[in-house]
Amino acid sequence: MEPTPVSGEDPRVSVVIPAYRRADLLELAVRSVLGQDLDPRQYEVLVVDSSPDDLNVRLVASMQSGARCALRCLTKKAEGPGPSRNLGVREARGRLIAFIDSDCVADPGWLRAGLAPFDDPKLGLLQGRTLPDPAVPMTSMSRSMRVERESMFYETANMFYRKDAFEATGGFIADATPNALTPFGAEDTELAWHVKAAGWKSGFEAGALVYHAVLPITPRQWLVDNRFLAIPRLAAIHPQLRDHFYTRHFFDDAQAWLTLGLVGTVAAVALSPWALLAWLPYGVRRASDPTKARGILRLARPVLYLPRDLARFALLLVGSVRYGIVLL
Repeated sequence: MEPTPVSGEDPRVSVVIPAYRRADLLELAVRSVLGQDLDPRQYEVLVVDSSPDDLNVRLVASMQSGARCALRCLTKKAEGPGPSRNLGVREARGRLIAFIDSDCVADPGWLRAGLAPFDDPKLGLLQGRTLPDPAVPMTSMSRSMRVERESMFYETANMFYRKDAFEATGGFIADATPNALTPFGAEDTELAWHVKAAGWKSGFEAGALVYHAVLPITPRQWLVDNRFLAIPRLAAIHPQLRDHFYTRHFFDDAQAWLTLGLVGTVAAVALSPWALLAWLPYGVRRASDPTKARGILRLARPVLYLPRDLARFALLLVGSVRYGIVLL
C-alpha cells in the first residue's frame, strides 16, 4: 500500500505503530491514537504492517477518510517490530517519535503528556506509564505489561524518542523470530541504552498512559519465556544494566535463592542432607509472592513455580556462557 499523500506543515510528533496480523487489536490502537486530545495538525500516525495478508492494510485504508490527522500505512517483509519501527521513523515528518504497539490503547491525553517534557533539549527518550487493560482480569495464564516507573528495559509499547537521538544510534535490530506473534524481543532495551550512552537524558511521564491488552498464553509460554536468553547479552553490551539486577549477578532475588537451593542440592549429595535447607529462602520467597491464593495453595506456590524458575535459570545460564557474563 502506498503512503497517503500529505501536505502542509510538518507535525510535531509522528506516532509509529508496528503491526503483524491481529487486525482487531490494531483497530483499537489506531482509533485510540486518532482520538487524542491534541491539535490534529501536531501529529501524524504511521502504521507499518508486515503481515502475510492485506487485512491490516485494508483496515487502515478504511479509516483514512475519517481520520482527524494524517494516517498512512507502509508495508514491508516480516523482520520483527524493530525494523518496522525503523521504516516508520524514516518516513516520519515529526521531530519527535511516539511508539505504541498494536496491542495497546492510548489514553486520550497520552500524546499531550508525553510531548511536554521534550521542552528540555537534552531529553532524548521518555517512557510512559503502561497498565494492563482494566476491563480484562489478569490470571496466571495471561500476559500483559505494567510499567509504573522508568524501566531498565524501556519497553517500546509506550516510548517517545527525539528523532535526532534515535537516528544517531542506528535504530532497532531485527528480531530472531520475525514471524512470531510474541517476538524474541530486547531490541527496544538495546536501543534505549545506546541512546543513553550517547549522552541523551531519559525520563518517565506517568500522564502518558497506555493500556496493554491482556492476552492468553499457553502452558508452554508460561513455563518457558525465551526472552530471558537475551538478558545476559544486553548486560554484556551495556554493563550499566547490571546495577538494576539483584546483587548485579541475578535477574531478581527469587533467582538468587533458586541458585542457592541448587548449590545446596549439590552439597547434599557430596556432603550432608542438611544442605537441602538451602532451599528454605527460595520457598519463603515464592510463598510470599503477591497472590489471591490462601492457605495450602499459597504454600504450594514454590512447587508450582519451581519448573518455571528452573527454565529461566537454564536460559540465563546459556546466555551467560554464550556472552561471557555471569547473570543468572
